[in-house]
Amino acid sequence: MIRLWDSFLSGLCALITAGAIGVPIWGAFRAVQADLIPAWTWVAMVFLGFVGLVMVGAFLRKAGRGVHPLRERRR
Repeated sequence: MIRLWDSFLSGLCALITAGAIGVPIWGAFRAVQADLIPAWTWVAMVFLGFVGLVMVGAFLRKAGRGVHPLRERRR
């Protein structure tokens, strides 16, 4: 039962991370389209997207294994 709860928490962290990374990327994308910010911002958006994907992937991997988001191994 504890592994199911830990999986749920890791999945929830993956969703929160995707939102916390996705919203600023979406806003920056819209700002670049409207010419509100310079085009070199694409570089920062790509790096932020990459870091976000790595973090979401790590949380999803933990969710699949039943590991709590703040731990390295199962309890």
